[in-house]
Amino acid sequence: MTSDQLRQDIESRVVEMIKKGLDTGSLTEERAQAISQHVLSTLQPGMDMDSLYRVIPRLDDTFPELSEVILPILTEHEENINQNVLTGVRELIYQGQFDAAAKLGKKAIDERATTTWEGKAKPD
Repeated sequence: MTSDQLRQDIESRVVEMIKKGLDTGSLTEERAQAISQHVLSTLQPGMDMDSLYRVIPRLDDTFPELSEVILPILTEHEENINQNVLTGVRELIYQGQFDAAAKLGKKAIDERATTTWEGKAKPD
């Protein structure tokens, strides 16, 4: 999936969330419009994946309703990263490259420590 495809997927999910909120009355039209503007101004076409994954966790800082949209995306992203690191560490161990495996594991842990959840809203 490209960064623009991911951005479009998020935008589609937000549209569905807004439709649902308007249908059930849990969102006002003003709030729905503010959410739309926030998402469109934050997620710019042409952003690279790193930039995109840095701003996605901040979407729900202003609008907690967006947690239901971004949490599954961030969870899937984290699981993919964890799986890739685990596969890399296993391959290095099988090759007898224990120092490289330890460095890769440490790097993944260090990066995780600097990219922990920054959102203020908590999902239900």
